[in-house]
Amino acid sequence: MMIGWQFIGPSISRRLGLLGIAVMFALVGCGGGKVSDPAQVLGDPGQSPARHQAAVGIAQAQLGAKETERLLRRMIVAPGYALESREMAWDALLRLNRVELARQLEIDLPRLGMPLWRARICELIVEETWIEMTPTLIRAWARPSPGFDGDPEDRPERKALIAMYGEDQLSKVLVQVMLDADPIVAANLRARCWELLMAEGRRDTVVELLASAEVDEKDGLFRDLRTITNLTGVVPVNREEILWARALCAPENREFLEEIAAVVESLPESRRQKVLEMRDLGVLVGASRLDPELLQLDASELESRLRAKIDTPNRRVYARDLTGYRGRHSERLREVLDQLDWGDLLAITVAVEALQIKPVRSHLFDHAERDLLDKGTEYGGIISIDDQGRFVVLEFPPRRRNGDSRFEASQAMFDAGYSGLFHFHHHAQKYDNKESAGPHQGDFLYAMANRANCLVFTFIDSRTLNADWYRHGGVVVDLGVLRRPD
Repeated sequence: MMIGWQFIGPSISRRLGLLGIAVMFALVGCGGGKVSDPAQVLGDPGQSPARHQAAVGIAQAQLGAKETERLLRRMIVAPGYALESREMAWDALLRLNRVELARQLEIDLPRLGMPLWRARICELIVEETWIEMTPTLIRAWARPSPGFDGDPEDRPERKALIAMYGEDQLSKVLVQVMLDADPIVAANLRARCWELLMAEGRRDTVVELLASAEVDEKDGLFRDLRTITNLTGVVPVNREEILWARALCAPENREFLEEIAAVVESLPESRRQKVLEMRDLGVLVGASRLDPELLQLDASELESRLRAKIDTPNRRVYARDLTGYRGRHSERLREVLDQLDWGDLLAITVAVEALQIKPVRSHLFDHAERDLLDKGTEYGGIISIDDQGRFVVLEFPPRRRNGDSRFEASQAMFDAGYSGLFHFHHHAQKYDNKESAGPHQGDFLYAMANRANCLVFTFIDSRTLNADWYRHGGVVVDLGVLRRPD
């Protein structure tokens, strides 16, 4: 695939500045005084840009190139430095060791805070027409970054790629990088390219790529994604869904994938033509094992069943007080129906059926009680269904204990979730915990990243748990309360 490259030339003023940089580094600059310890000056963010500039030339003479580079690399990423000082460090590193600067940016740019400096780095890459940095810009763009939570089109990495290649070439660049990247060494980069294509609304491009791209038959990524798409019509959206799809294609999950394919094939033609998501696949199998007739119900029929069970008149809904927050915040089924598709309604139906079963409720209360006593972490796990149609609550210890209001899922939990139904955790800091009912901001971020069907259980009192279903996009449905079994 050929790409028409479009570059912006380097800034002439910056090139002239680089030619005279050796002379400028020897000067102290106004406001400075003599620099006797260049390492101390370069290591101190509080020093003026003029002092930092003067210290670089002296550092090269006193400390040598290697130590000077180390100090300059720190100025690129450490907090507190003025933008002018950082740009000076950038210019010096370009001159001293361009390769090492590229290597540092590959690691640090995707996780760099400091929005103004991050945006300026992207501009500097464009000014240098540094096309070798394209994969680094892609990795950084794909990763959420504080300070860039508005319009995705405003991400500086995206703007930099458009400036170098042209907006009409952006999707082609992502495709080309994905095809050129090593399937093993650069697996994460390839997943990020895929993720960004989907975020850019290029699903058709991805589908066409899966159907027609000439790739090595040993390329596991394309092999597995072709398998999932051909069997189910699902196109994974992000990196986690790609891992999910690949896990389902693993030999140990072959029978489960075959069951998924059979259930999808049994759906009415009109429903098979609708876009399914990865999180729908386990629910389809669960519904088939629980009651195959559920799969024949349309959205209005599922809605009617749910209204009778969880949306009766005057039923109290327990939720956090979000007065003053922007947007609509409702957990009542009737008020969020416009945000729910058929797969959502089926997932909620299966969840409601599971929570009516006494052994499931008993297990959840016992688990929540143990969570209540443990102040070092929240507890969580997976709700699954076995091949006999029996619901199973699987407990998983956290990946890391990080306080009583946080649960960090382990890889073992994700592995189980790939063939499960729901990720769940508890809000069990105390019995009277109704002010914490429902998912919190961290829970929404989890659902956005992992795109699973999620449940959270909150103590209302010692004999009552409130249940909420939620998913990516901040959509929540209150499922009512569970009473402790006698």
